[in-house]
Amino acid sequence: MARVKIGRYVPGDSPIHSLDPRTKLVGGFVIILAILIDDGWQVMALGTLLMIVAISLSQIGWPSVLRSLKWLWLVFFLSFAVQVIATDGRPILSVGPLTLTWEGVYRGVITFLRLLIIYLNSTLLTMTTSPMRMAGGVEALFAPLRHVGLPVSQFAMMTSISLRFVPTILEEGEMIIRAQKSRGAPFHSTNKLLRIKTGLAVLVPLIIGALQRATDLAAAMESRCYSGGSSFNRAKELRFQRIDGQAALFILFFCVLPLILFWGR
Repeated sequence: MARVKIGRYVPGDSPIHSLDPRTKLVGGFVIILAILIDDGWQVMALGTLLMIVAISLSQIGWPSVLRSLKWLWLVFFLSFAVQVIATDGRPILSVGPLTLTWEGVYRGVITFLRLLIIYLNSTLLTMTTSPMRMAGGVEALFAPLRHVGLPVSQFAMMTSISLRFVPTILEEGEMIIRAQKSRGAPFHSTNKLLRIKTGLAVLVPLIIGALQRATDLAAAMESRCYSGGSSFNRAKELRFQRIDGQAALFILFFCVLPLILFWGR
């Protein structure tokens, strides 16, 4: 478990694993929509609490979920700092031309929680849903669009393959970085231009490798006469269970109901 990568499916029999992928997809969308519509601290606190409960029930382990945050903390911190500095209001502290305000601190905390909830939501979805069940869920949710001529099955397969390759590409990136470090690549040099050149030395082979994988996969699928279409019926294997109804009630209580209660206050 200690070597679990971001985006990789972690097999398990937890209540979150047992949920229908359509429940997780729609529930995740509702959670994100709620925190984007309302910036009140009550909705943010309930949304954060809901994610804590869901991750605890998933039995994945917080270290695995938070490991990939090591690169995102910088984004979170910069978002917080920009809100603190750029928001007008009652001043807390002035340093030169910059003024920190109480309203800015509040906006910064809200922005931080929004980004954190969105990250935890997407990570939990990919870690507890296998790529095939994810594709089945996407295919079932978008099935009505077949009537207007959209290639739903192909879109579901594309989503499944994309999610499957995220951890693979990350692993390949780590391997390239380790190889470059063994050759003395200056990743931590104080010279910014040198760091950019070193980053390109990782990015270029990573893109070439990803394109090569995509080409090989396309050739393999064509050689097996894959064409998608209506015969591709993963969605028919999905079934709503009692636990899906219970999860919907939880999401209603933690996200939709607070939104209604605190709306227009």
